[in-house]
Amino acid sequence: MFDNPTSWLIAGGLALGVIFGLIVRQYRMCLVAAVSNATLVKDYRYMLAFAMAALVAITGTQLLEINAMVEVSKAGYRNGSLDLVGVILGGLVFGIGATLAGGDATRVLVLAGQGSKAGWTALFFFAIFAAVAQFGLLADIRVSSMTNTSISLAGGDAGIAEMFSVSKWIVLIVVDVLLIAFIAVKWKQHADFKLLLGGAMLGATVIAAWYTSGVLAFDDFNPKAPSAISVSGPMSRAGNMLVAGDTPTLSLAVSFVIGVIAISFVMAIITRQFQFTAIRTSSGMIALGGALMGIGGTVAYGCNVGQGFSGLSTLSLESIVAVIAMLVGIKLATRWLERG
Repeated sequence: MFDNPTSWLIAGGLALGVIFGLIVRQYRMCLVAAVSNATLVKDYRYMLAFAMAALVAITGTQLLEINAMVEVSKAGYRNGSLDLVGVILGGLVFGIGATLAGGDATRVLVLAGQGSKAGWTALFFFAIFAAVAQFGLLADIRVSSMTNTSISLAGGDAGIAEMFSVSKWIVLIVVDVLLIAFIAVKWKQHADFKLLLGGAMLGATVIAAWYTSGVLAFDDFNPKAPSAISVSGPMSRAGNMLVAGDTPTLSLAVSFVIGVIAISFVMAIITRQFQFTAIRTSSGMIALGGALMGIGGTVAYGCNVGQGFSGLSTLSLESIVAVIAMLVGIKLATRWLERG
């Protein structure tokens, strides 16, 4: 269909962004809501949806790797250094920021597309401070911390199977069994088939992203490491464009973000729900939340999409730790807001 591999990345990113945005909008999928509901009212319906998303994404991505269809091990999430300090600190900061901002990375994109002033406020500060952490004043501190605290891996791969010299099949089976067990245990009290289906579709977009970048857009003459969906990276480049005028190059991740916002705007217009809604909580709190999302997502090498969907699907130990830190950050901030 496309002779230029870049065309596959751009078109694929847009299509996946549209699909992902529709699912998030339709089912109101948000990691902050999932953790908050489970923490405050013991409602695990959204947690089950995200568990299903992880199950589908991990299984599909690992099968792509095991069958040598996509060189997942060359992705950034599986690099030869392990920065546990960065992903723990960054994950905690991102989780706290997302809670203060009122939604995770894709939820903020959807809200902005619908005209929410809170969504645009969070998105603006997300982009600006992601750029500050990636390219600006905080970049030297971030790089210095990474250099001094990262652990070089003997095997050159942060994947669980590679680090512990275990068969990929065994690791995949164990992880899948744990996720299925969690879903089964909570299913009787928190059954919601529609949300579970929504989670499965989100997981499928991750598999499609790896296939797009690793197969459809693969160039024998100019081979590049495969990549999947992400938000914090494109946000840092958007912030850098606003500050320094450096226009980001279109890629799968950048196109994905554009697709999410675009479909949210289009659907809001079609359903006559687009309106510039006022900020109902503290604008300062939302701005702070967006800023923490930008810093945390950059320090952790990804947000709940980059590390939480794409990174987790590679079964990278670094990504797993980052996701756990985000969940803890959301839970801590939720408890703090409840007391306040």
